[in-house]
Amino acid sequence: MTLSFKYLAAIAAALVPAGPALAANLLVNGGFEATPTQPFYYDSYAPGGHIQHYPAPAVAAQYVPGWVLGDPTVSDLYRAPVVYSLVPAAAAEGSQFLSLNWSPLGGVTLFNSISQDFVLGAGATGFDFAVAMGVESGFNGSTLQVQVLDAGQNVVAQSGLFTHEDGARTWSQKTWSAALAPGAYTLRLNGTGNGNAWDVLLDDVRLEQVTGLASPVPEPATWALMIVGFLGAGVGLRRARGVAATA
Repeated sequence: MTLSFKYLAAIAAALVPAGPALAANLLVNGGFEATPTQPFYYDSYAPGGHIQHYPAPAVAAQYVPGWVLGDPTVSDLYRAPVVYSLVPAAAAEGSQFLSLNWSPLGGVTLFNSISQDFVLGAGATGFDFAVAMGVESGFNGSTLQVQVLDAGQNVVAQSGLFTHEDGARTWSQKTWSAALAPGAYTLRLNGTGNGNAWDVLLDDVRLEQVTGLASPVPEPATWALMIVGFLGAGVGLRRARGVAATA
């Protein structure tokens, strides 16, 4: 029986393994999209709404679901659009983003953190981390550092210092990966400002589990070529045997 190339290609396509599924985000509310526990304020530069403490009274309560703010009184949650020429008008993902540290005074060094617990499951060998970062324009010395802490609050993994140099009203993605065994941990993002309000902006925080790597797997196109080659060789061998039998 002779198989046409069209049928061989169809068989090969059916046998090609599907690409890997995207890993699930281990974090809750990584895009800061959940409804906050405090009401939004509305004004001319935040018509979408915001929870901000100047000139409004400081809010000491936690208000970002899923996260623990180191100091809630010096952080702000914004809902786009934002009409302010020194920060992004829109979120990097969704419609809300977090200003990790701010001061109405200016000229001071600002520090604040935000954290969340997570679990690396069985088979984990590490994690991939990503975040969209921004800063108030003109204050590009502001930095972000990411830490992972164990159950005893010991730092077991720590990134370098991330900075944003892409100018006003923009976001840049920062990524980091580290080896880590299965277990319960805390992710902590530390933002240090450079002397003015709204210094470190965060959005679309992702933490994905990495599992052990098996033997290298050929790319789908390589699989297809290999299978077509094997089937073609088999058809050729069958034809050769048929010719020999009739000779």
